[in-house]
Amino acid sequence: MADQHKPGETVKTSGIYKVVREGDASSAFEVTCVEGEHFPPARSGKGAHYELVHAATHSHKHSELGSGDA
Repeated sequence: MADQHKPGETVKTSGIYKVVREGDASSAFEVTCVEGEHFPPARSGKGAHYELVHAATHSHKHSELGSGDA
């Protein structure tokens, strides 16, 4: 089972996350979450959790890319 993260927790790993609404797993969808930000609450009022699908290094932290600051 994948690690589950709750709304309001700090994102520790940037990447694509599956959002699973409690009691309605068939309506899951994917979003991008960025390290250091917080997992947002679900608008439906139902509980939800996040599961990491694919981790990705943020572009400004990747050693092969410039920060864009000149």
